[in-house]
Amino acid sequence: MPKVWHSARSKEERCRNPRNPFWFIADATTGLAAALAEAVLASGQHAVLAARAPAQLQALVDRHPDRALALALDVTDAASVDTAVVAAERRFGRIDVLATSAAQRYPGAIEEGEEGAMRALFEENVFGPINLARRVLPGMRARRAGHIVMLARASVQAPAFEGFSHAARSALEALAEALFYEVEPLGIGVTLVDPGSGDDAEGAVPRLAGIADYDGMASRTALGRGAAQVDTARGAQAIMQAVAAGRGPLRLVLGRAALQRAYDRLRVLKVGFDAWADLAASADVPAPARPAHPLPPAGVRPRRAVRSRA
Repeated sequence: MPKVWHSARSKEERCRNPRNPFWFIADATTGLAAALAEAVLASGQHAVLAARAPAQLQALVDRHPDRALALALDVTDAASVDTAVVAAERRFGRIDVLATSAAQRYPGAIEEGEEGAMRALFEENVFGPINLARRVLPGMRARRAGHIVMLARASVQAPAFEGFSHAARSALEALAEALFYEVEPLGIGVTLVDPGSGDDAEGAVPRLAGIADYDGMASRTALGRGAAQVDTARGAQAIMQAVAAGRGPLRLVLGRAALQRAYDRLRVLKVGFDAWADLAASADVPAPARPAHPLPPAGVRPRRAVRSRA
């Protein structure tokens, strides 16, 4: 059972205020999730901050002893997820907003991938966030209210030597999109946030030694990669505004550079579709040929043309 760090809290402080949502922020020790934790608590809202090493969150909890709770959480462990959610609901009564992320990377050529590492990446970046959302959803459904925020850089096209990382994020993007349409009629919002460069876990993760034929291309790709920095504090404020707006957008891209990459991806897709549009259309089932002179219905004698006597 994970350790829980919190301060004493009276029953009166547990009152439910719809304008003061209770957040559950996973992976709250790094990147945009850490900035979101700071911003939520600074705004006067309540937050459960979860991480594998919750002791790193103690200083933040100490600054907001009546509104913060730090929990141990391993999203790849179902028992850990269940224990953390139960502890959060016991402390605050409910979870109104869940924020989770898919920030882990596994760089390398597709041919170089090691099966164990690939599976671990998907456990962390796909099954972990989705299973956490699945655990929180019953309470949100019962209240017909709630919001799920997923941080994942999924708006860019898959770059070389980042195929595994991008595949995991794309899987989470697809699941988040389906979830959006499933729970929107129930009053629950889902927002997929592209954090731009505001995710520290996106930092310099080296490609492991692999196949020599890929070395030169991998080096050039790494040198060409880069983006304008995103202010994580401003990014956190943008997420809070999207949540406060109601059900919010399905997709929120943070930063001009990330937004431009998203537009570039759409343009690349359109160029490819347009270039092969005729060939694509050629696969349609042919339309049935129409006779030059429609035949009359069965049993009806055709009328003879009347000649003019003029």
